[in-house]
Amino acid sequence: MKKWIALGLALTLTLSGVSALAETTRHERVYVVAGADGAVKSLTDSIRLENRDGLDEIADRTLLTGIQNVSGTESFTLDGESLTWQARGKDIVYQGTSDKTPGLLPVVTLTLDGETITAEELENRTGDAVLTVAYQVPEKQPALAVTVLPLPEEGVSDLKLENAVLFTEMGRQILAGWAVPGLDEALKLPASFTVSFHADHVRLPWMMTLASFDPLDLACQELQKRMPVDPHAELEEITSLLTALQKGETLPAVSGKANLLVAGINSLNDSLTRLNDGAVSLVAGADTLAGGASGLKDGAASLASGAAELATGAAGAETGAASLEEGLTALTGSNETLNAGAQALFAGILRAASQQLAASGLDSAGLSLPELTAENYAEVLQGALDQLSSDALKDLPMARTARESLAALKEQLDQASQFVTGLQAYTAGTEQAAAGAAALHTGLTGLNTGAAQLSQGAAALSAGAVSLNDGAATLQSGMKTLQETGTQKIRDTILTVEKTAAGWMLPYVQNDLTKALSLYDEMRGSPENAGYDLRPEGMQNITLYVIRTDLR
Repeated sequence: MKKWIALGLALTLTLSGVSALAETTRHERVYVVAGADGAVKSLTDSIRLENRDGLDEIADRTLLTGIQNVSGTESFTLDGESLTWQARGKDIVYQGTSDKTPGLLPVVTLTLDGETITAEELENRTGDAVLTVAYQVPEKQPALAVTVLPLPEEGVSDLKLENAVLFTEMGRQILAGWAVPGLDEALKLPASFTVSFHADHVRLPWMMTLASFDPLDLACQELQKRMPVDPHAELEEITSLLTALQKGETLPAVSGKANLLVAGINSLNDSLTRLNDGAVSLVAGADTLAGGASGLKDGAASLASGAAELATGAAGAETGAASLEEGLTALTGSNETLNAGAQALFAGILRAASQQLAASGLDSAGLSLPELTAENYAEVLQGALDQLSSDALKDLPMARTARESLAALKEQLDQASQFVTGLQAYTAGTEQAAAGAAALHTGLTGLNTGAAQLSQGAAALSAGAVSLNDGAATLQSGMKTLQETGTQKIRDTILTVEKTAAGWMLPYVQNDLTKALSLYDEMRGSPENAGYDLRPEGMQNITLYVIRTDLR
């Protein structure tokens, strides 16, 4: 509180004495003696024309009467409100008076045990007193006021201060209170100060107030000079951005460097949508693969059954053995294509997984993962899971979500690897069956043995087809999980965060910031008539009220 009092007093005195670069600066000091109720007893207006450029003649305006030059012998002429000084290059200090009511007047309210009394009555009584100092100012014309009240050496105890501070100067206790009357109540700045104390025949003779309407206006003008952009346009752009973000729409272009951020958000949201659409396409491909694997399983089962029948009933069927050899040779001819296709599919899945990881933002957490391959994916993903489970990251929400997604991805890639292995087992089985048929064809004497081998190969083929079918079904389920709990969840989570953040910020921008800007605009030009005397156009004017309030 002491710092606020000191700052307020310094700001009032300093800004009230600032000289601008204009030819002449007009310093006005309005000395007022008033009663506790704000009634003016006497008023003297002292004006100093600071002649910085050494003008021979200074044009002024005034409503004062009884004008006297108190700084020299320079003469003046008064024509209505027009006052012209023959300055001869010097500063001019003159005084006058008027019956115009000052722009600011302190008003004192004093109660004792809840009863309103005067300072004279307080001198002869004892009880709990409350002294409140408020300030009469024109509506929506903010001022900065500091009031000092010397306290008697005896009779005051149990002080409680609100917007005031007590200090000691030359062994005397002095109370200083401050206020900023005339501002909108929404700013929650004090318009008065209050002192509560226990009184025992207290004598309160007077208090002194320094006040000005100029410091707040000068501060606003300085702030406006330092603003690089139009705050109204900025507020309008921010509102449009947050509104679009809350609705999930494409953000509109804005001015300045902020447009880079807007473009980045638009690109992110578009990439999230395209990533999820790609995952949906992968799910559809996995569904097709699963259907084909199911048909292959049924065909392999039929082949195994026929091979078993052949082993028991085709002992001398050379022609049948030749046909079987021909069919199996044709079948094994596609083994290389099947194996290459399965490996290519697995490689495509690994590339998609690598792209997903690159877009997931793990590098912002310090995880930079290499391109996934069939040989390294298990080790790379397990290493990432270990890092996300470290003490530094394990409790972060982002780390927990990333661990779940990576674990699911690793499981899905394991299943895809099993599919490739199953297909290789299948092709190996077909080659074994072909070898058995060749043996049957070349030697009828070993027909029974060859038929048994064929039966065994067909059984292996069936088992491989079953594994292939199971692997395809697992891949199908994994891809669906990847899409629903991976890409779609990432997209929905980020978009939800954007909408939630915009929904939280938009009322603040539309209400609080808009109102604050309105108050700033209102306060910025409000003191244009804040001087007591008339203010000449084009001349820098600084007015300070010095008000002595007689409490008795």
